[in-house]
Amino acid sequence: MHIAVFGASRGIGLQVVQQALAQGHTVTAFARSPSFPHHPSLKVVQGDVFDLEAVSKAVQGQEAVVIALGAGNKAADQTRSQGTAHIVRAMQQHGVRRVVAVSSFGVGDSRKGLIANAAWLFLRAALEEHERQEKTLMESGLDWTIVRPTGLTNEAKTGAYKIGSSGRGRISRADVADFILRSLADPDFIGKALVISD
Repeated sequence: MHIAVFGASRGIGLQVVQQALAQGHTVTAFARSPSFPHHPSLKVVQGDVFDLEAVSKAVQGQEAVVIALGAGNKAADQTRSQGTAHIVRAMQQHGVRRVVAVSSFGVGDSRKGLIANAAWLFLRAALEEHERQEKTLMESGLDWTIVRPTGLTNEAKTGAYKIGSSGRGRISRADVADFILRSLADPDFIGKALVISD
């Protein structure tokens, strides 16, 4: 599969790139400051998701897109919402339908329970950005899946995690990436926003 990964240089995005290459996929890694070792199935694109033309070029010719955009907790930072809007527009333009995006536990109908409500006390700006991002995806007409991980760790991939509408605990970035790649090829996950936890 030809996959474009946005937010590819760190965290979950980097894990997606590494695991996708290991599985034999062809990857276009889009990042502001990319630094990747050479791989015959990897194309590296330096760019900014606020640049619609650069985003469009990265999306063209892909079979699927992964959105793993990172941003801070500042109200003025619209990387997730505006970046996702540009990616969606490019996908619509080029007829690319499949997209999986990383959001957060506590967004949408997963905003329930003590942990989720506590997150809103400290991470309101980031979570509001994720809400705008999710709304863009849900209204896009694309074949979207939204992944809402609980607390993230840098532990190794286990392949053992829970998927549903609620969750608690933590999960490794490597396991989130594992699920993203699994969900890309599974139509049962289309049109769903799923909490993933250990």
